Amino acid sequence: MNENLRNSINQLSESEAKSILLQTMLRLKKIPESNESQRQMIKDLHVWWNLKFAQSSKKCTEMEYKTVHIVCGESTTGSLKFGLEHGNKVIGFPDFFAAGPIWKLHEEEGRTHRYEWLRDHLNIEDDFIEKEYQKRFSKTLAELEAIPDHVPIVLWTGENAGEQTGIRYLLYMLKEKPNDAFLINTTLAYQELYNTNEIQYFCFHTGEVHPEKLNDIYQKNLPEALTLEERSRFEKEWITLSNTKGVVRILEDHIIKEVGEDYFDELLITAAQNLHKQKGKDFIRTGRLIGEVLGQIDGMVGDSFLEYRVRCLINQGVFEIKGIPKAMRYYRVKLRE
Repeated sequence: MNENLRNSINQLSESEAKSILLQTMLRLKKIPESNESQRQMIKDLHVWWNLKFAQSSKKCTEMEYKTVHIVCGESTTGSLKFGLEHGNKVIGFPDFFAAGPIWKLHEEEGRTHRYEWLRDHLNIEDDFIEKEYQKRFSKTLAELEAIPDHVPIVLWTGENAGEQTGIRYLLYMLKEKPNDAFLINTTLAYQELYNTNEIQYFCFHTGEVHPEKLNDIYQKNLPEALTLEERSRFEKEWITLSNTKGVVRILEDHIIKEVGEDYFDELLITAAQNLHKQKGKDFIRTGRLIGEVLGQIDGMVGDSFLEYRVRCLINQGVFEIKGIPKAMRYYRVKLRE
């Protein structure tokens, strides 16, 4: 068992491992607030380390699948592959659109612009941006283009800016496809199926939902296909978004809004102040600081963007640094006196 686990972890990419770790930590954080049984929580956590086996054993061939599911984010892709039954192909977009430019992303010029910004600003280990990002982005676009016209398409989203932006982008890229397209809002569908008078759930991200429950949502809560008018509306909303030049988006009152790069800076500073109160004025591990903020913002942006903002605050003289900022584990920070 230990050898299988070790092999499974070794096969994960850096980004896959970080996604699974983040989702596991978010679940652990929710344990004191949850009314679910401890046994069920342990079962849920067990799914994550078994995820890679599911991905390798449940892949559908081109001739087998009857429905295509499209999601943003590797963690969500793994959850769907694990949860859905045979005959469902999952295309996972290797990006999350809450941070980074999306200007003209439907064109080669825009994709190059986004790649260069991510490369120049974010520390993502294993040189993922330089070695893998463009190749995987192009491969996913090719997968979208190759979907047969008769196969229904299910797009998954949640109540967060990254997935909501991604859905508009994807529907624009699929605008020439005649396929029936269905849109599942996991946040709303989960509430409809599982909320009771006693227990209220709010899952911001599709990746937070247990794979078995994702399958339940698909089986029991699949809406009607999007109308031509609805698809056209999403496509027009994408064009509006793609004309913006900002690099951070949030979801507020169900509307995607662009905010300044420094939107989360105050949270980072406040988190550092609180940690100093608890631990004294010693240097704080950067990963600890970012973890504190991630827990407060429910994954509105990723840890890589927050780490970029920590470096910006260092350059502005807000934080002192100890170590080399080539990745968050290599340095510590403290508020400047």
